[in-house]
Amino acid sequence: MSHNLNKLILAKAVQLLAQRDHSSYELTRKLTLFFSKKIKCAEDDYPEQLTQLKTQIEHVIKHCTQKHWMDDEQYIEKYIFMRANKGYGKYKISLELKQRGLSSDLNKKLLNIADINWSEIAYQQLLKKFKVIDSKNNQQKQKVVHFLTSRGFTQNDIKTAYSLLT
Repeated sequence: MSHNLNKLILAKAVQLLAQRDHSSYELTRKLTLFFSKKIKCAEDDYPEQLTQLKTQIEHVIKHCTQKHWMDDEQYIEKYIFMRANKGYGKYKISLELKQRGLSSDLNKKLLNIADINWSEIAYQQLLKKFKVIDSKNNQQKQKVVHFLTSRGFTQNDIKTAYSLLT
């Protein structure tokens, strides 16, 4: 039975990975949610069955990683470039990666070495959002700062982007 379930878990993992890239955390969460609904046992046995399921899922995740079907570092790199291309800054991307259960240290390292001009992205977002910007208008400057902050840009990126306008 255990061996069959492992094959079922592996098949589901491969199906999910074929649809799109997943982090190990995301895949673990999805597999646990999917298979925990299929556990049929007495209430007293459920915690033990769930623990066994999580162990089997952990083995499948390791197998997928060893086969290079998924790689958290590669996932983070792709995610950083995808979100940067959509106009988001370092802070926002870092927060989203953390919410996806990925290592904060690895996120920061990869964000810092990414070959991305964050100030240029911030500047492009400003041009897109505000068609005309009056640099002498303090209220509009506050709106600009708030907008870029909400998109996750650093203060340095915001200053640089704003200075490109003037």
